[in-house]
Amino acid sequence: MTDYDDLLERLHEGVLRLSDTRPRRVTPAIDDTPERTRQAIRLLARSRVSAILRQLRAAHGFTYEHIQQRTGLSQQLLFDVEFKDRRLTLDELRRLADCYGAGVADILGVDVD
Repeated sequence: MTDYDDLLERLHEGVLRLSDTRPRRVTPAIDDTPERTRQAIRLLARSRVSAILRQLRAAHGFTYEHIQQRTGLSQQLLFDVEFKDRRLTLDELRRLADCYGAGVADILGVDVD
């Protein structure tokens, strides 16, 4: 098995772990406002991106120091993003995507074609 095959296998296992969550029962709030809805969507999106970035870093076997050297992003920023305390700018997301050899759309989970 080549390093590439091993990396693909670890990424596949990580994605399976991410998708192996039981559905939650959601009770709609009576006083839900559009702003609260937007905030909830932002939090869900940030959580998903954080999980994907953690999986990519682990699958590649990179340390925060290694990513900092390749992207110029601080180790504190990387930690904060992975643990949902900080949002990324588009430029930061592009740098990370390039570092991992992934597309921005793949990390965001959207189709832009």
